[in-house]
Amino acid sequence: MLTKLSGEARTRWLIVTIFAWFALVLWGLSYLLEQRLVWFDEKSQLLELGNNGELAQPLVTELVNKGFSVSGSVFHISSESCNCNWRSAGHTSSVKRQVTESGGRNYNIDIDQFSELKRFVPATPAIIMFNESSELIYLGPYADGAFCTAESSFVEALIPLVSMEEKAPEWINTVAKGCYCSV
Repeated sequence: MLTKLSGEARTRWLIVTIFAWFALVLWGLSYLLEQRLVWFDEKSQLLELGNNGELAQPLVTELVNKGFSVSGSVFHISSESCNCNWRSAGHTSSVKRQVTESGGRNYNIDIDQFSELKRFVPATPAIIMFNESSELIYLGPYADGAFCTAESSFVEALIPLVSMEEKAPEWINTVAKGCYCSV
């Protein structure tokens, strides 16, 4: 009888240990993922610029002054030091390919080299999209969530608007939560 109880005790101990290990691993993974999830516009700077009408035209002027053509263009904004870049790299490449296929132009901008743009872009990775009439279509992150993938994308549906001249709705995305680095 003593041997049977010892075996049962060992089995219970093993089950409790395995359960505790799984719980600890799940907690650790969720903690690591959640700690990188931040609001794209944490300080509401885009919201304030948009509400004051100080966003679209000053942004166009700034980009043109830097030598860029905004007509039918998509600007991929990153920061070399951002540790979230690897999470969105596949999605960014896919978006660039789709923009090219739809007749748009892609520009890569390291925000650290164009610090004047930091007042328009609160975090990276980010994307700015203009139609053929140089009207702002979208400014914000590519996607939300821990991995910023195409499954949680904001921009794929907007890509066809880049090559159009018709008035497009302007979307300033200030409410996304994901892996972003403040600039």
